[in-house]
Amino acid sequence: MSDLHDLFIGEDKTWLFLLECGLRAVLMFVFALGLMKVSGKKEVRQFSVLELMVIIGLGSALGDPMIYAESPLLPSLVAISVVLLCYWGLNKWTNRSPAVERFVEGKVTRVLYDGILDLPALNSEGMSPSEFFGDLRGMHVEHLGQVKSAYVEIDGNVSVFFRDDADVVSGLPLAPEVLHNGVPRRSLGSAPCCCARCGSEADTPAGETCPACGGDAWVRTVDFKRVS
Repeated sequence: MSDLHDLFIGEDKTWLFLLECGLRAVLMFVFALGLMKVSGKKEVRQFSVLELMVIIGLGSALGDPMIYAESPLLPSLVAISVVLLCYWGLNKWTNRSPAVERFVEGKVTRVLYDGILDLPALNSEGMSPSEFFGDLRGMHVEHLGQVKSAYVEIDGNVSVFFRDDADVVSGLPLAPEVLHNGVPRRSLGSAPCCCARCGSEADTPAGETCPACGGDAWVRTVDFKRVS
């Protein structure tokens, strides 16, 4: 009987320890949820915040009893059950309350409009311009003038609305060898150019920084149509 007690509950543990395990699981679930919120959408791509929470929670609770003799079974089963109940309950709650859904899962954020990158919005999603431009290149976007608007979805992925070929305008080229070799505004003379950081084509006098983002590197704009 003692061996069974140690197997299911643990050595020198009482049945109240199972209640403690349930409370621990709730507290760790809430802590991990907050951690995922702070880390940004980029860190949880391909999964919703809740789905990633379940993967993390179940991974530890399922794995430890399999390989550690000192890890009894029932506390792990309690922890697994509590994690699944938290997931089920929050899923129900988010489905019924848009406000809770926005808090838990986040919201879709527009980070580019009319060829200009919204740097504060992008930063709020934990994504750098280089990462964002890399995502656009993966969609065969060669310059920002080909894009009407772009969004960071709640799962951290980037979605784009493209301009029709007839509506393509000049914009910031996304080739790394161009982006990373911006020059002072005065070096480009009267050539059409834009900020290498945000894509703004403001009529900025030579020698001045970009009025939209404060960037001081400029590149020539391009206006060719998108080839998918």
